[in-house]
Amino acid sequence: MDFLKLLRSLEEFLYELCTWFLFFPRTLYRVIVHPRRMAQYVNSELTQKLDNQFDDAISPPMFLMLAVLVAHGVELLMHQQVTGTGQLSRTVFGNEESLLLFRSITFAVWPLISSVHLLRRKKVAMTRESLRRPFFMQCYLTAPFAVALSTSMVFVRLPGTLSTQIGIAVSVLSLLWYAVVQAGWLKVALQRSWPNTVLSTIWVLMLGIVINSLIGWILLAN
Repeated sequence: MDFLKLLRSLEEFLYELCTWFLFFPRTLYRVIVHPRRMAQYVNSELTQKLDNQFDDAISPPMFLMLAVLVAHGVELLMHQQVTGTGQLSRTVFGNEESLLLFRSITFAVWPLISSVHLLRRKKVAMTRESLRRPFFMQCYLTAPFAVALSTSMVFVRLPGTLSTQIGIAVSVLSLLWYAVVQAGWLKVALQRSWPNTVLSTIWVLMLGIVINSLIGWILLAN
């Protein structure tokens, strides 16, 4: 019986893995082209039964983790894997599991900051349930940014001026896209004026940059 359960678990895992190859690029395209529509999609899906949620896409947290995995795959293909020099950085970058977990957490900081900012501005009590909806929306919106920014850093590290310029251009474009998407999302979610929305967007982006820069500095310092 245990062997049959193991086979069924492997069967489910194989099927799920195969569906990722189909639904990841499809979901990525939908988020890039229709970010506001995908945010509304999260709203509707979270009202469904758990087994029926995100049946024609990938669930937002998993989508963000897969985006990090795809970017890491590009890094491996280009032979530009990051290595640590200090004890802490060697621990984080020393194996694939800890590296992917670390990167997933650092990019998940952005959805968390946006969600917390939204709840505080709307004066909504911060609970696991109240955080879930905006966090899931933000995971969708952050995933393309994660792929583009991580891939651009690979090109920056490549030798040659052209690759560096391409990397910088991609990183700037990805940040601009993310800022515009964030502003649009906050405008609808907060129902504030555009100047107020722009200030909120700047605050969210700057706080995310500061936190991730601090994490990077701690790793390099150790």
